[in-house]
Amino acid sequence: MPFTHTWLPYIYLYGVGGLLFLIGILVIIKSGSLDLKKSHHRMWLVILFFGMVWFMVMHALWNLAALEVLSLKASVIIWLIFMVVTLGTGYLKFAKKEKV
Repeated sequence: MPFTHTWLPYIYLYGVGGLLFLIGILVIIKSGSLDLKKSHHRMWLVILFFGMVWFMVMHALWNLAALEVLSLKASVIIWLIFMVVTLGTGYLKFAKKEKV
């Protein structure tokens, strides 16, 4: 498949969508709804950015599998490793905060 049918929509989705996401985050910060001095607000900001990156990675993996650049098996393995690492990191970070 040509680049315009595979990766151009991906770039548009996360380029324009990412720009709108950042503008929205800036509006939230400027309005005072998100106070970066509060730890739970910073946590939610990290979760929002992580979510954006997570969807970008997942979308890219499935695109690569669909284009047969990566096998479906390799994409699933990478996806599982990504899930275990990110969920494990998040769990350890939140579990540590709860003990304090």
